[in-house]
Amino acid sequence: MRALRRAAVGLVAVLAVLAGLTAPAAATDPQATAERVVVVGVPGLTWADLDPDGTPELWQLAGESAIGALSVRAARSTTCVLDGWATLGAGNRARWAGRADPLPPVPLPEDQTEGAGTATDPPGLFDTVPEDTTLSYCGLQEQVAAVGLADPQAAVALIAADESTVRFGAQPAALADTVGCAITAGRAATVAAAGADTLLTQLDQLPADPAAAADLLENCPLSMISLDPLVDAGIPGVDETDTGTDPLSRPAALAAVDTSLSALRAVLDRLPGPTLLLLEGVSEVNDGRPQLHVAMAHGPGLDGGWLTSSSTGRAPFVQLIDAAPTALAALGLDQPASMNGQPMSTAHGRPAELSAAVAELEDANSRAVVHYRSTGDFFWALVLTLAVVVGLGLLVVGGWRAPRRTPERVRRWAARHRPGPVTRRRARRFLRPVCLVAASLPVATYLASLVPWEASGSPRTALAGTVLAATLVVALVAGAGPWRRHRTGPALVVLGVTALVPVVDVLTGSHLELDGLLGYDAIVAGRFTGFGNLTFGLMPVAALLLAAAAAWWAARRAPEGRGERRALVTVLAVGVPVVALVGAPGLGRDFGGVLGAVPGFLLLAMLLGGIRVTVGRLVVVLGVAVVAVGAVAVLDWSRPPSERSHLGRFVAQLLDGQAWTVVSRKAEANLGILLGSPLAYTLLVAAVAALWLLRSGGPLRGRPGDCRPTRWRCCGPACWRWR
Repeated sequence: MRALRRAAVGLVAVLAVLAGLTAPAAATDPQATAERVVVVGVPGLTWADLDPDGTPELWQLAGESAIGALSVRAARSTTCVLDGWATLGAGNRARWAGRADPLPPVPLPEDQTEGAGTATDPPGLFDTVPEDTTLSYCGLQEQVAAVGLADPQAAVALIAADESTVRFGAQPAALADTVGCAITAGRAATVAAAGADTLLTQLDQLPADPAAAADLLENCPLSMISLDPLVDAGIPGVDETDTGTDPLSRPAALAAVDTSLSALRAVLDRLPGPTLLLLEGVSEVNDGRPQLHVAMAHGPGLDGGWLTSSSTGRAPFVQLIDAAPTALAALGLDQPASMNGQPMSTAHGRPAELSAAVAELEDANSRAVVHYRSTGDFFWALVLTLAVVVGLGLLVVGGWRAPRRTPERVRRWAARHRPGPVTRRRARRFLRPVCLVAASLPVATYLASLVPWEASGSPRTALAGTVLAATLVVALVAGAGPWRRHRTGPALVVLGVTALVPVVDVLTGSHLELDGLLGYDAIVAGRFTGFGNLTFGLMPVAALLLAAAAAWWAARRAPEGRGERRALVTVLAVGVPVVALVGAPGLGRDFGGVLGAVPGFLLLAMLLGGIRVTVGRLVVVLGVAVVAVGAVAVLDWSRPPSERSHLGRFVAQLLDGQAWTVVSRKAEANLGILLGSPLAYTLLVAAVAALWLLRSGGPLRGRPGDCRPTRWRCCGPACWRWR
């Protein structure tokens, strides 16, 4: 146990050093404050909409601003217009307190088109319902926004009480409440500003006279303006579309947005002092599919470069929840604890030509969209592949022995139809490459990102072809090299590639994992850099198996009586850097990964090192994992708030009393993945494989009399110690 204690101390020290050496995120100059902030929300606006001829004002503003790809993820999978504004005003994920399921484009019942809604509608939400009652996915919210809210503060209170909003710990209208006043132009924006502590000036639109509009905006340092022409350009339909708008109507709607923006900038030019202008594509429209949207920031400290924030840790990506903290930072106000977003800042690397920068942002959206729409199909394909491999193994390797009570006629039939030695050898020669190909598939999803498949005419097809080609290349390398002469050589090569590729990727910026089929995308916005959940389930497990193989090799060559110690040291030598990579804030950033990897490597070290596993020692192992991740989180928390990763922010939430909100949400999400993801069926496949491998007389268990007490050879059922 002395070696394990030393390893635990060393692990904490390595993680602490990595946490301290993490390069801080670029931060906005704290002196770059503004006298006012104007937030312009344009639902449905993407970077593909910008054009120097069709939208000259938007194009000019992009050239003068810091720009980025905006994830509008709210507290539901598809963000509609009121969801987006509620999220923007809260600085945290929220949603409109209405039904979440998509509504078909059919007329509503007549009793819902009269008066102020039905008895089941929450009070104070509707004045009236428009005559056109056909609805797309986001149609109900768009109709409410078009008609207006009879009591905006009551609507905000209902949003605050919504179970999904509560799950994220969001406080709707926290931005406006912190400022103390707000001016809104456009009815949808009221859900972002109608807080209980806000002096609200609500307008349908700004005055047409620039001087009058300027005088109005001078009355409050916070203004929110909703430009909704793209909402009106949609045609409700049963099926989702890419943009949610009619292709023929969209150019005219974009021209209307551009004209309104030009008029607004003329008003802002009249105002004294610096103004921060934030332009956000706040949501999807109509039946549009989720995608990335436009984000621009023009003002003190944000006049060029890529946009980023510590909530993403990656340029050029920002989130809708970052808008409120950015506004508060510009106004010199403290950010409420309920806001999970972080102030936007600028990063280098943006091309000098605006057209090239916009093209990069369009490519980022294309990759994210393809990933978002393809992961479900790929997960099912992966489950099917694993099931086929296990099924072939059962048929080819066989080895099942009939129970003693099996009828004699069944035994005779099985004996007649049992394949002969030659047939089994041929089948096994076929099965080995099939297994190599299946084992190469996960890591091939990362290697596929080396190819710009998004630039093809059919990105999804190109991605599938690239993954297949990468799979065959990895399998060919594993099966054709000189290591093929060793029985386990090809398998160890696949394990090595599987462990090495994510490590190299995270050390170079996680470029392969972003939009990889086993990685993450900016639309879901669960993570933007570091190790995702699936990568953690892949890389450390591969490293764990490699550590076991290396420990066996080292122990075989150790002097008499030193094998167990050498095996233990070998496992720890592999495990410490792996855990450090998983947990370091500037690298893996995986809080839960450390909690899983530390016990895995320590238990393997104990088993191979001849240390008996007891309940007390198991508690100590779990305690080491908690201490390790806690030390890194505290060190990350000690940095300035704008530079913290989610590890440090969790400590801050713990001190603010909001940690349970995060823990419960994570637990609920993990339970949902376990019960609802196609990958959950891999547990069933794994259970079948485990029963087959560990059965009496199976490949991983010996038969009575087979055990020979040879040094460093596992002998006998359930043998965990080297002899």
